[in-house]
Amino acid sequence: MSNITTPDPLRWGIAATGGIAASMAEALSTLSDAEVVAVGSRSQDSADSFAERFDIPHAHGSYADLYADDEVDIVYVASPHSHHHAMTMAALEAGKHVMCEKAFALNTAQAIEMVATARRCDRFLMEAMWTWFIPAVVEIKRRVDAGEIGDLKLVEADFGLPILNEDGRHRRVDLAGGALLDLGIYPITFARFLAGNPVEAKALGNLSEAGVDTTLGGVVSFENGTLGVFHTSLDVLSTLRATVIGTKGRIEVGPPYWHASEFTVMINGEPPEHVEIPNQGLAHEAQHAIDRIRAGYLESDVISLATTISTMELLDDIRAQVGVIYPQER
Repeated sequence: MSNITTPDPLRWGIAATGGIAASMAEALSTLSDAEVVAVGSRSQDSADSFAERFDIPHAHGSYADLYADDEVDIVYVASPHSHHHAMTMAALEAGKHVMCEKAFALNTAQAIEMVATARRCDRFLMEAMWTWFIPAVVEIKRRVDAGEIGDLKLVEADFGLPILNEDGRHRRVDLAGGALLDLGIYPITFARFLAGNPVEAKALGNLSEAGVDTTLGGVVSFENGTLGVFHTSLDVLSTLRATVIGTKGRIEVGPPYWHASEFTVMINGEPPEHVEIPNQGLAHEAQHAIDRIRAGYLESDVISLATTISTMELLDDIRAQVGVIYPQER
């Protein structure tokens, strides 16, 4: 618990100006107890343009200036995951709470250091795992936990998009590119949300000449006996669907499943039940972070820091099996 007092509304700074940063700025504008007061970028022009677009009062031409802004309470790290470690560490050291996009870091070692720094600095830290807060996904978990589809046995999910630009960050090993950390984290963590703690993973994949994983698939086993079957790719468009299978029936989700607004429950021998639950995208995870900070907590009780570290261990294991090593790890 923390004794830090927080203003109302909680004042956010957004670190980076890409697509996910824009989505978060839009989401935060819908929350009554949140205010985006600053944005930081590597260039002043980019920060100015973003600030004008979203009516943000302070635009900083460096991340260091954003972290030093006394009006910022919490920083949302929206850069590619190759920069998450350094940016999160700097923001925490500057006394800011942090919500960091997934994948949380490059590897487990970085994640452990980020968590240790948050605890030393007495600041809130959370991985931005928006799927775990989407109302329809939360309802699916409630139904699974209640045994509506019997004992959970399989979670099948995929995420493949044809991202073919060889010079883009997704295919650059120096920017920690590859399908797994950008896209594959979704089917893996969707299964984990429903099934609990992972035990073991088996994976196979193809690498580009640059050394990033372009298409891979595998199976994750969980403590409760569930198997999570996944595949991900930068080469092809997949179904973008998930199927949650139990001994009494199944739940069909998507596309897309990671921010679903509807799903269909199919109990064996019964008519299908179609369920619709609208969502507000990234606003749900942001509101959760605000609520936890206001209550004095330093981490989420939905996506705990121990869970985040465990997920990074799982991703490290899968990367090792397919042979992906980032230059930062050599």
